[in-house]
Amino acid sequence: MRTNTRRSRRRTWLREDGASLVEFTIVASLLFTLLFGIVEFGLAFRDRLTVSNATQGAVRVGSALGDADDTDFQVLKALEQSLSTLPNSGIGVVRFVDIYQANASGNPTSGCPGAGCNRYTYTPGAFPTCDWTPCPDPSGGPPIYGGSWIPSGRDVAVDGGLDVMGVRLTFAHTWVTGGIVPLPNVTCDSTPGSNCWQDTAIMRLEPQVFSP
Repeated sequence: MRTNTRRSRRRTWLREDGASLVEFTIVASLLFTLLFGIVEFGLAFRDRLTVSNATQGAVRVGSALGDADDTDFQVLKALEQSLSTLPNSGIGVVRFVDIYQANASGNPTSGCPGAGCNRYTYTPGAFPTCDWTPCPDPSGGPPIYGGSWIPSGRDVAVDGGLDVMGVRLTFAHTWVTGGIVPLPNVTCDSTPGSNCWQDTAIMRLEPQVFSP
Protein backbone atom coordinates (compact mmCIF):
# COMPACT_ATOMS: atom_id res chain seq x y z
CA MET A 1 0.00 0.00 0.00
CA ARG A 2 2.81 2.38 0.85
CA THR A 3 4.47 1.79 -2.52
CA ASN A 4 1.24 2.56 -4.37
CA THR A 5 0.73 5.68 -2.28
CA ARG A 6 4.24 6.92 -3.06
CA ARG A 7 3.72 6.28 -6.76
CA SER A 8 0.41 8.13 -6.67
CA ARG A 9 2.03 11.14 -4.94
CA ARG A 10 4.89 11.14 -7.41
CA ARG A 11 2.48 11.16 -10.36
CA THR A 12 0.58 14.02 -8.72
CA TRP A 13 3.78 16.03 -8.25
CA LEU A 14 4.80 15.42 -11.86
CA ARG A 15 1.42 16.59 -13.12
CA GLU A 16 1.64 19.71 -10.93
CA ASP A 17 5.19 20.44 -12.07
CA GLY A 18 4.15 20.07 -15.71
CA ALA A 19 1.17 22.38 -15.24
CA SER A 20 3.37 24.94 -13.46
CA LEU A 21 5.89 24.83 -16.31
CA VAL A 22 3.17 25.47 -18.89
CA GLU A 23 1.77 28.34 -16.83
CA PHE A 24 5.24 29.85 -16.36
CA THR A 25 5.92 29.64 -20.11
CA ILE A 26 2.67 31.45 -20.93
CA VAL A 27 3.18 34.17 -18.30
CA ALA A 28 6.87 34.63 -19.18
CA SER A 29 6.04 35.02 -22.88
CA LEU A 30 3.53 37.73 -22.09
CA LEU A 31 5.94 39.50 -19.73
CA PHE A 32 8.83 39.43 -22.22
CA THR A 33 6.56 40.69 -25.01
CA LEU A 34 5.41 43.53 -22.76
CA LEU A 35 9.00 44.35 -21.78
CA PHE A 36 10.23 44.43 -25.38
CA GLY A 37 7.18 46.47 -26.35
CA ILE A 38 8.07 49.08 -23.74
CA VAL A 39 11.63 49.21 -25.08
CA GLU A 40 10.45 49.45 -28.70
CA PHE A 41 7.95 52.24 -28.12
CA GLY A 42 10.40 54.07 -25.86
CA LEU A 43 13.04 54.13 -28.61
CA ALA A 44 10.45 55.11 -31.23
CA PHE A 45 9.24 57.95 -29.00
CA ARG A 46 12.84 59.10 -28.53
CA ASP A 47 13.45 59.21 -32.29
CA ARG A 48 10.12 60.92 -32.89
CA LEU A 49 10.93 63.56 -30.27
CA THR A 50 14.36 64.12 -31.84
CA VAL A 51 12.79 64.67 -35.26
CA SER A 52 10.14 66.97 -33.78
CA ASN A 53 12.78 69.11 -32.05
CA ALA A 54 14.77 69.19 -35.30
CA THR A 55 11.86 70.47 -37.39
CA GLN A 56 10.91 73.04 -34.75
CA GLY A 57 14.46 74.38 -34.60
CA ALA A 58 14.81 74.40 -38.38
CA VAL A 59 11.59 76.33 -39.01
CA ARG A 60 12.66 78.95 -36.45
CA VAL A 61 15.86 79.46 -38.43
CA GLY A 62 13.88 79.78 -41.66
CA SER A 63 11.46 82.22 -40.08
CA ALA A 64 14.28 84.46 -38.85
CA LEU A 65 16.18 84.49 -42.17
CA GLY A 66 13.08 85.06 -44.29
CA ASP A 67 14.06 85.93 -47.86
CA ALA A 68 17.85 85.62 -47.51
CA ASP A 69 19.54 83.65 -50.30
CA ASP A 70 20.90 81.07 -47.87
CA THR A 71 17.64 80.45 -45.97
CA ASP A 72 17.08 76.89 -47.23
CA PHE A 73 20.75 76.07 -46.76
CA GLN A 74 20.72 77.24 -43.14
CA VAL A 75 17.45 75.39 -42.46
CA LEU A 76 19.05 72.17 -43.69
CA LYS A 77 22.19 72.79 -41.63
CA ALA A 78 20.05 73.27 -38.52
CA LEU A 79 18.34 69.96 -39.27
CA GLU A 80 21.68 68.18 -39.63
CA GLN A 81 22.85 69.35 -36.21
CA SER A 82 19.70 68.11 -34.47
CA LEU A 83 19.50 64.83 -36.38
CA SER A 84 23.05 63.87 -35.41
CA THR A 85 21.63 62.24 -32.26
CA LEU A 86 19.62 59.73 -34.30
CA PRO A 87 21.09 56.25 -34.87
CA ASN A 88 23.96 56.54 -37.40
CA SER A 89 23.30 60.31 -37.58
CA GLY A 90 20.02 59.69 -39.36
CA ILE A 91 21.49 57.72 -42.27
CA GLY A 92 18.92 55.12 -43.25
CA VAL A 93 16.29 56.97 -41.21
CA VAL A 94 15.79 60.41 -42.79
CA ARG A 95 14.53 60.35 -46.38
CA PHE A 96 13.87 63.97 -47.37
CA VAL A 97 12.61 67.33 -46.12
CA ASP A 98 10.11 69.70 -47.69
CA ILE A 99 10.45 73.45 -47.13
CA TYR A 100 7.22 75.01 -48.32
CA GLN A 101 4.79 77.88 -48.25
CA ALA A 102 2.01 76.79 -45.89
CA ASN A 103 -1.70 77.54 -46.14
CA ALA A 104 -4.10 78.16 -43.25
CA SER A 105 -4.19 74.41 -42.52
CA GLY A 106 -0.41 74.12 -42.35
CA ASN A 107 -0.21 72.16 -45.62
CA PRO A 108 1.63 73.18 -48.82
CA THR A 109 -0.24 75.71 -50.94
CA SER A 110 0.54 73.39 -53.85
CA GLY A 111 1.79 69.82 -54.05
CA CYS A 112 5.30 68.88 -52.96
CA PRO A 113 7.50 69.32 -54.83
CA GLY A 114 5.67 72.12 -56.57
CA ALA A 115 5.37 75.86 -57.10
CA GLY A 116 5.47 76.60 -53.38
CA CYS A 117 7.55 73.69 -52.11
CA ASN A 118 11.24 72.77 -52.23
CA ARG A 119 12.22 69.14 -51.60
CA TYR A 120 15.69 68.06 -50.47
CA THR A 121 16.74 64.42 -50.27
CA TYR A 122 19.06 63.37 -47.46
CA THR A 123 22.32 62.21 -49.09
CA PRO A 124 25.22 62.46 -46.60
CA GLY A 125 28.57 62.99 -48.29
CA ALA A 126 27.12 63.91 -51.67
CA PHE A 127 28.39 67.51 -51.50
CA PRO A 128 31.30 69.16 -49.69
CA THR A 129 29.16 71.68 -47.83
CA CYS A 130 25.85 69.92 -47.16
CA ASP A 131 24.26 66.48 -46.98
CA TRP A 132 21.23 67.20 -49.15
CA THR A 133 20.39 66.90 -52.84
CA PRO A 134 20.16 69.41 -54.36
CA CYS A 135 22.50 71.46 -52.19
CA PRO A 136 21.23 75.08 -51.96
CA ASP A 137 24.62 76.49 -50.91
CA PRO A 138 24.99 80.05 -52.25
CA SER A 139 28.71 80.23 -51.46
CA GLY A 140 29.67 78.42 -54.68
CA GLY A 141 27.52 80.54 -56.97
CA PRO A 142 23.80 80.66 -57.69
CA PRO A 143 22.13 78.12 -55.36
CA ILE A 144 20.09 75.26 -56.78
CA TYR A 145 16.82 74.81 -54.95
CA GLY A 146 14.68 71.70 -54.66
CA GLY A 147 11.71 73.46 -56.23
CA SER A 148 10.51 76.89 -57.26
CA TRP A 149 9.82 78.50 -53.87
CA ILE A 150 12.86 80.77 -54.13
CA PRO A 151 13.72 82.62 -50.88
CA SER A 152 13.99 85.99 -52.64
CA GLY A 153 10.33 85.68 -53.64
CA ARG A 154 9.01 85.08 -50.13
CA ASP A 155 6.80 87.74 -48.59
CA VAL A 156 8.52 89.34 -45.60
CA ALA A 157 6.74 92.69 -45.71
CA VAL A 158 4.46 93.60 -42.82
CA ASP A 159 1.82 95.01 -45.16
CA GLY A 160 2.14 92.03 -47.52
CA GLY A 161 0.72 89.45 -45.19
CA LEU A 162 3.97 87.58 -44.45
CA ASP A 163 4.37 84.05 -45.79
CA VAL A 164 4.09 81.04 -43.49
CA MET A 165 6.92 78.50 -43.78
CA GLY A 166 6.47 74.80 -43.24
CA VAL A 167 9.26 72.27 -42.67
CA ARG A 168 8.16 68.66 -43.08
CA LEU A 169 10.63 65.82 -42.54
CA THR A 170 9.85 62.32 -43.85
CA PHE A 171 11.62 59.42 -42.18
CA ALA A 172 11.68 55.66 -41.58
CA HIS A 173 11.91 53.55 -38.44
CA THR A 174 13.24 50.04 -37.81
CA TRP A 175 12.12 48.15 -34.72
CA VAL A 176 15.17 46.92 -32.83
CA THR A 177 13.82 43.64 -31.44
CA GLY A 178 13.68 42.08 -34.88
CA GLY A 179 10.14 40.72 -34.84
CA ILE A 180 9.91 39.69 -31.16
CA VAL A 181 7.24 42.37 -30.96
CA PRO A 182 5.11 41.83 -34.11
CA LEU A 183 5.41 45.32 -35.60
CA PRO A 184 6.13 46.03 -39.29
CA ASN A 185 9.11 48.28 -39.99
CA VAL A 186 8.40 51.78 -41.29
CA THR A 187 10.42 51.29 -44.46
CA CYS A 188 9.50 54.50 -46.31
CA ASP A 189 11.03 53.12 -49.50
CA SER A 190 8.38 54.10 -52.03
CA THR A 191 5.86 56.88 -52.60
CA PRO A 192 5.89 59.39 -49.71
CA GLY A 193 3.00 58.78 -47.39
CA SER A 194 3.00 55.02 -47.94
CA ASN A 195 4.62 53.46 -44.87
CA CYS A 196 6.44 56.64 -43.89
CA TRP A 197 6.50 58.76 -40.77
CA GLN A 198 6.46 62.54 -40.99
CA ASP A 199 6.86 65.49 -38.67
CA THR A 200 5.86 69.04 -39.54
CA ALA A 201 6.53 72.45 -38.02
CA ILE A 202 5.16 75.76 -39.33
CA MET A 203 5.92 79.37 -38.48
CA ARG A 204 5.21 82.78 -39.96
CA LEU A 205 8.23 84.55 -41.44
CA GLU A 206 9.69 87.34 -39.35
CA PRO A 207 9.04 90.74 -40.91
CA GLN A 208 12.03 92.21 -42.77
CA VAL A 209 10.28 95.10 -44.53
CA PHE A 210 8.17 97.62 -42.58
CA SER A 211 5.69 100.18 -43.85
CA PRO A 212 6.94 103.78 -43.88
